Amino acid sequence: MEVGERRTLWTLYAINFLNAVGMWFFLPLLPIFLGRKGGSAALVGVVFAAGLVANAVVRYPAGWAADRFGTKAVLIAAMLATAALFLAYLLPLPLTAFILVRLLHGAAQGAYWPAANGLLAESTAPRERGRAFGYMQSTNMAGMLIGPAIGGFIALFSLGVVFGVAAALSALAVFALATLPNVRARSTVEIPTRALHMARTLLPLILLGAGTSYMIGAFDTIWSLYLTYRGATTFLVGLSFVTFALPAMLLSGYAGSLGDRFGARRFIVAALICTAFFAALYPFIASVPWLIGLGLIEGMFTISGLPSMMAEVSRLAEPGQYARTQAVFQTAQTAVQIAGALAGGALFTLSPTYTFLSIAAVCVLSAGTALVPRATFARMAHQAP
Repeated sequence: MEVGERRTLWTLYAINFLNAVGMWFFLPLLPIFLGRKGGSAALVGVVFAAGLVANAVVRYPAGWAADRFGTKAVLIAAMLATAALFLAYLLPLPLTAFILVRLLHGAAQGAYWPAANGLLAESTAPRERGRAFGYMQSTNMAGMLIGPAIGGFIALFSLGVVFGVAAALSALAVFALATLPNVRARSTVEIPTRALHMARTLLPLILLGAGTSYMIGAFDTIWSLYLTYRGATTFLVGLSFVTFALPAMLLSGYAGSLGDRFGARRFIVAALICTAFFAALYPFIASVPWLIGLGLIEGMFTISGLPSMMAEVSRLAEPGQYARTQAVFQTAQTAVQIAGALAGGALFTLSPTYTFLSIAAVCVLSAGTALVPRATFARMAHQAP
C-alpha cells in the first residue's frame, strides 16, 4: 500500500470515529430530548422511523454522486449537513417539525456511508479490503462505547450542550476531509450498470447479509426490553451494550484479516451460525449476569462477518461504481433491519422467545443460501435488464 493510500485510510478512520462519537452522543438522548418538550412515545417512534427511511432512500443517489463527482465532495456535504442539523434541534421549533429535522438528518448520514465505503474500496487492494473494513467497523464500535457515556454525563448538566458538541465533532470531521484528495472512481465501464442489475449481482451477498441485518434490527428493538424483563437495571442494560461492543471494537480488524486469508464467505457463514446459536440460547437464560457475559462472548463472533461482507461487496463492484454498489447493498440491508425491528417488536409482545427464535431461524436460512450454486445467481444476474 502506498503512503498516500495509507494516509487516506487513516484519515477516513479518524473521520468515521468522529462521526460515530457524534451520532452516539445524540441518538440515545433524542427520546429524552423530545419527551422533555412534551413529545409522546408515538412521536418519538415517528421521528426515528423518518430517519431510517431517509437513510435508506438517499443511499443510491449519494453513491451515484460519489462515483460521478468524487467521494470528497459527497462526504463534505454529508458532514456539513450533519453538523448543521445537530444545531437545528436547538431551534424553537414545534414538535412535529422534528420529524422533518430527523428526516434530513437521516438523509445526511445515509449519504455519508456509500461515499465512505466507496473511498475505502478505491484506496485498497481487493485482497486487503477485509482488514480495512474491519478497522472501519472498529471505529464505529469505539464511537458506540465512548459516545453514550460522555454524552450522558454532559446531559446531566445541559442536554443542549450535547447537540453542540456533536455538531462540533462533525465540523472537525469536515476539516479532516479537506485534507483528502477528491477521489473519483476510475471508470473502465462505458455503460453504467443499472441498480437492478447490481442488486441481482449482489443477491448472494444480500441473502447472506440478511441474517445479521435482521438480528441488528430485532436486537436494537428488544434487547433492552428483554434485560428489563429479566430484572436488569438501566445501568446493567447500558453495561450489556458495552460488553457487546468492546470485543467487536478490538477484534474487527483481525476478523477482517482472517476473512481475507481463509475466504470471506466461509467466515460470514461461521458468524451467522454463531449468531443463530446465541439467539436460540438467550430465551432460556434468566440470569442477567449470564446474559451480559454471553453478550461479551457473542460480540467476538456475531459482528465478525461484517467486514468480510463489505469487502466482498466491493470485490463484486465494477470499476468506477464502488459507491453505487455499496449503496445498493446498504439499502437492501437497511430494509431488512427495518423488517427485523418491526417483526422483533411484534413477536416480543407475544413472547420474547419468539423474537429470539425468529433471529436464529433467519440466520440459519441466511447461512443456508451459501449452499445455492453460484451459477444459479449468475444466470439471474445475466437475465437482468
